[in-house]
Amino acid sequence: MKNILNEVFPAIIEVSEVSNVDAPVIGKDALGRQVKDLSVIPWWGVNRKEIEWYPKINYDHCAGCGICFVTCGRRVFDWDTQEGKPVVARPYNCLVGCNTCSMVCPCDAIEFPPREFLKKWVAKARVTKKAFEIVDSIMPKNHMSEQEITSTPEQDPPKRG
Repeated sequence: MKNILNEVFPAIIEVSEVSNVDAPVIGKDALGRQVKDLSVIPWWGVNRKEIEWYPKINYDHCAGCGICFVTCGRRVFDWDTQEGKPVVARPYNCLVGCNTCSMVCPCDAIEFPPREFLKKWVAKARVTKKAFEIVDSIMPKNHMSEQEITSTPEQDPPKRG
């Protein structure tokens, strides 16, 4: 699967593969972990800096536990040792669609744009079509009907069987 992704869409990466991504190293974070500039990698063919998908911290709610800083594999956060709080240091390193930090925050101090914002970009970048093309390359021939292949999200889904 990885070879197919690299051939068809080399910019598609998983969070766990960040250390293998060919992006410039821009320094180290407060824990001494290597930081890469992942903003140079397009998201489904769209310049990453065109998409304002990244966390925003409500410091009135933030307890300074550091879960977001420690768990983010893309080094979006750094740590303000004076304030004892995380800071969004590299917003465009955030993987579009990821909101793990928000989900694990015990204080609900991290916000992301609404789901509708993400859906707009999925449609604009034709992500569904591209994903189907990737999956189709690993499926047996004739696994989809002509109607399934040519339908669009705006149409009623094709009936199976």
